[in-house]
Amino acid sequence: MAVDARRAPPRRRRRRWWLWLLLVAAVAAAGGSFVVVRDRAGSAPAQSIVTATVKRAAFQVKVDGPGSLSPIRSVSLTPPVSGTLIAIASVGDRVVEGASLARLDPTPFQRAVADARLSLDKARASLAALQADQAKTAASLASQVASARAAVDAAQRDHDSQQQTLDLTRTLFDMGSASANELQAAKDALSTADEARANARTNLDTLLETQRLQQTSDEQALANARIAVEQAKLTFATAEQDLADTEVVAPFDGIVSAANGAVGESTGGSDGLLTFVDDATVVLDAQIDETDIGRVAVGQSGTVTLDAIPGTTFPGRVTRIAPTATLVSNIPVFYVAVEIDNADHALRAGMTGQASLVVRQVPDAFQLPARAVHSANAGSSILVEQTDGSYRPVPVTVVAASGINSVLTGDVPDGAVVLVSGDAGASPAQGTGPGGETNQRRPNAVPFPGPGGGFRRPRQAGAPSERRP
Repeated sequence: MAVDARRAPPRRRRRRWWLWLLLVAAVAAAGGSFVVVRDRAGSAPAQSIVTATVKRAAFQVKVDGPGSLSPIRSVSLTPPVSGTLIAIASVGDRVVEGASLARLDPTPFQRAVADARLSLDKARASLAALQADQAKTAASLASQVASARAAVDAAQRDHDSQQQTLDLTRTLFDMGSASANELQAAKDALSTADEARANARTNLDTLLETQRLQQTSDEQALANARIAVEQAKLTFATAEQDLADTEVVAPFDGIVSAANGAVGESTGGSDGLLTFVDDATVVLDAQIDETDIGRVAVGQSGTVTLDAIPGTTFPGRVTRIAPTATLVSNIPVFYVAVEIDNADHALRAGMTGQASLVVRQVPDAFQLPARAVHSANAGSSILVEQTDGSYRPVPVTVVAASGINSVLTGDVPDGAVVLVSGDAGASPAQGTGPGGETNQRRPNAVPFPGPGGGFRRPRQAGAPSERRP
């Protein structure tokens, strides 16, 4: 029994060693490395060494937000006139621009067009007749004015002749060659000629005034007749437009999403009869948090994933950004429109999904676990393994966070091994850690070769080595 008791501890030690060996294998399979360090007295294992390898690749900084799809265009169509439906499209009908979507009974509108055309013809005939009458009246007045002008000229000539006769008779009378009766007769003849001239001028003035008034009256009557023609034209055009409006046509290529009428029903001309949408392009109105909206801009690219089509991403582009926030569950968000091509019409309005917008492109970056990055006043750095197995701090710039990793840029070669965690200090040549302070954590540690490098405590002189199975 005493012998069995003495042999029990070694068996337990062997079992613990195999457990540690399995742990080493598991960590090595995960891409890291560690070393078990025991002090001279056989104390517990030291902290393991975990490393990661630098793999450079392009990185995109993205902003995500949920939303739902809507068509790029949606219109409510209603006939501008009231009537009885004789045809209407069904929900789901896909038509091209200009195709008929609904029609009203055109019979009453055709009669209105005929009546309007007749009224227009009458107005045009009245205008023509008025113009002819005015032309006749104007010609008659012009003839009378011309005669009156001739009479005035004749009266003026007779007056001038009688004036010359009087002047000659007065001279002869003064010479004693004409009698007083002859002189009086000459004076009476001049007076008669003067009266005749005045009458001729009065008649001419009267005719000229009559002509002027007639012209004014004719112009007013002509204007009224022309207005009547224009009104008849407008009535005729309205009747033709009403007839054309009895048919509702598609304003663009699209699909009927709602229909609120049936053949035989009357339309009131106000309620929406059809809803027609253009779904060749759809828009996801993504809700972007206020902390991210400053990085979003029109024209940025992105992808959209939909709950209804798992495993598929759709490329999109930002086309609009809401200028003001909207409270959603008491959280301010900004709606961002992301347009998606839907030429195959696989996407439908109302589908919910997630937009992922690329707000920054980093062409040459690498990712490491966040705990591999050391930050100090001088900036951030990582510990890069050297050829002799030591680790040297290298400055890096933190671009973004990606889960538990940090996205970095810096002068670190592809394939370099970086210390993630473990009891490893800088090489004696460097003598400093990431923050620039001397690494005194294990001053007597020396490097040893291994998959990820590492440190171990040197064996003390004369210290017995542990037995290993």
